[in-house]
Amino acid sequence: MDNNASNLDWMIYWSLPMYNPRNSQIKLINEINFAIKEGFKYIILEAGTGIGKSAIATTLANMYEDSYILTMTKQLQEQYLDDFEDMLVEIKGRGNYECNYKGSCDFCIKAEYNLRKCSDCAFSLAFKRAVDAKNVITNYDFLYYAGVANPLLDSRELLILDEAHNLESKMLMLSSSELNREYISTKFGIDIFEPVMHATKSVNDLKRNSEYWCKLCDDLIRECKKRIKKIEGDANKTVQVTLDEFESDPSKYSNFDYVEKQNLEQDIKSFAAISLGLAHNELIIDIPDKASILNNKMEISAEFKPFSVVDDTQNLLNLGNVCIFLTGTLGSKDKFCEWNNINPEETYYIYEKSPFDVANRPIYTDFVGNMSGFRGKKPNWKNPRAIKKIRQLLDRHKGQKGVIHTSSNAQAFWIIKKLKDYPLLFVGGEDRNIVLKEFTQSKEDLILIGASIKDGVDFKGDLCRFQIVFKVPYPQLNEQVKYRRDLDPKWFYYQTVMALMQAYGRGIRDMDDWCVMYIIDSSFKKLFDYNLGFFNEYFIEAVQKKK
Repeated sequence: MDNNASNLDWMIYWSLPMYNPRNSQIKLINEINFAIKEGFKYIILEAGTGIGKSAIATTLANMYEDSYILTMTKQLQEQYLDDFEDMLVEIKGRGNYECNYKGSCDFCIKAEYNLRKCSDCAFSLAFKRAVDAKNVITNYDFLYYAGVANPLLDSRELLILDEAHNLESKMLMLSSSELNREYISTKFGIDIFEPVMHATKSVNDLKRNSEYWCKLCDDLIRECKKRIKKIEGDANKTVQVTLDEFESDPSKYSNFDYVEKQNLEQDIKSFAAISLGLAHNELIIDIPDKASILNNKMEISAEFKPFSVVDDTQNLLNLGNVCIFLTGTLGSKDKFCEWNNINPEETYYIYEKSPFDVANRPIYTDFVGNMSGFRGKKPNWKNPRAIKKIRQLLDRHKGQKGVIHTSSNAQAFWIIKKLKDYPLLFVGGEDRNIVLKEFTQSKEDLILIGASIKDGVDFKGDLCRFQIVFKVPYPQLNEQVKYRRDLDPKWFYYQTVMALMQAYGRGIRDMDDWCVMYIIDSSFKKLFDYNLGFFNEYFIEAVQKKK
C-alpha cells in the first residue's frame, strides 16, 4: 500500500462494498493515512458510537495488507467476523478448538510439545492460517500469549487495538500470576492459606510476607522436579521420545505421563516467575478475605500483580510498526500516553463526536443516596430506597428490555433477591456469553443485571430502552488498585469515568435508536464535578436532572 493514498484513492479497499462510506469515515481514513505518512508510530482515534470504527479499522487493514486487529472479548471478535469474514482470519486460544486426541486443544499433547510442528489438530491449522494471512483478528489475551509471553508471532505493519481505553487494565491482568488454592491442594496436597487456617498468621501478614510465598514456590518447584525425575526414571515412559517418534506410533507411549511432564515443567516456570518477581520486589501480593479462606472456599487464589506493566505493554505494541488505538471514550490523551508509557510526541490524536441526537439519549440523575462506603458493617449500597427507586423505574419501562449496571456480583444478587417479581437475568462469569445470547434472542422483556456489561456488548434497538446505574463503578480496591490510586489518584477516577461512559454507550447504536439512562448513586455528583475533564462532550451534554 502506498502511503501517499489520499482522498478517495483508497476506496478500492473499502471493507463494506455494499455501503458507501460516510463523510466522517472518509475524513478519518484520510487523516489516519496522513499521520502514517508523517511517520507517527501511535495514532489514537477517539470516535463515538455510530462513527463506524470497525469499518475504518478493516479498511485500513485491507490497505496495508499486514495487520493484527485486537478485541477485548471473543464476542467482539465474532462481531468483526460477522461483518468482515471475507477479509479476516481468526485465531483464538487452544481451548476454543476441538482436538483429535483429547477433545480440546487445551490438552493436546502435540500442541503442548511444539506449536509450530503440530500439523493436524484444529488449533495448529488455525494458527498456521493466521500466520500466513494478510489480516488477523484476535483478542488481547491471545496476542499477549503468542506474541509476548511466548514469542511465536512476528510483528506486522499495523496493530489495531479496539477498546484501547482498557489497554492498561488489560495488561495489568495479563501480566499477573496466581497460585490457585484448589489446583495446588489437589495436585500437591498443600493448602496455600494454611497459616491463616491455623491462625499462625493474619491475612495482612500474608499480604506483606514475600518470604512465605517465595519459600512456598521453591517447595513446589522441588516437588515438580522430583515428580519429573520419577517419570524420567521409568524407561517405558514417553518422555524421552522425539515428536516424530511419538507421531509414528502414539499407542506405544503413555499419553498421561507425556502430558504430566509438560504440565509440571509449565508449573515450574510459573512458580519460578512468581518467586523471582517477589525476590526483586516487583510484585504486589493480593489474597482473599479471611472469611473466604476460613470457609474453605477452594476456587480462590493468591494473586501476584506487577507494580508496572510498561515493559509488557511496550512488547505488545512492538508487534505493530504502526499502532492505531480505537476507542469511543479516551478521557485524556496525555494521561493515556503517560499510563501506557507512550511518547506523546510520537502520538497523533483524532477526535470525532458521535452523531446521535442528544434528545434520544438523556442521562437522568435520580439519586437515592451515596452507595459507596459502609454504615457500621453494612455496605451503603444495601439501601431500601434504591430498591424502591429501581422498582419505580422498571414499572415506568414495563414491556421494555433494559440493563441494570452494578459494580459487583454481590450487588446484582442482592437486587435480584429483593425484586423476585421482575424478570431479572444475571450475567457474569463463565456463562456470560451464553446469558447474553439468551437475552438477545428472548422475546420476553428481560432486564439484564451484572457488573460485566459496561463494555464489549451492543444492545441495538429494542434490546435496551433503558439503563440503570445502581452504583458508580469505582474499581475494586485490591492491592494493585490501591497502589495505583496512591501513586496517582487521578488514575482511580479515570478508570471510573471510563467504565461509566462505556456503560452509557451500550444502549444506543444507530441514528434512529434511543435509550434512557438513570444514575441513582449520589456519589456521581462529586465524580462528575471534580473530574469533568475526563468526561467527553457526548456524555456531558446528555446529563439532566431528575425526570
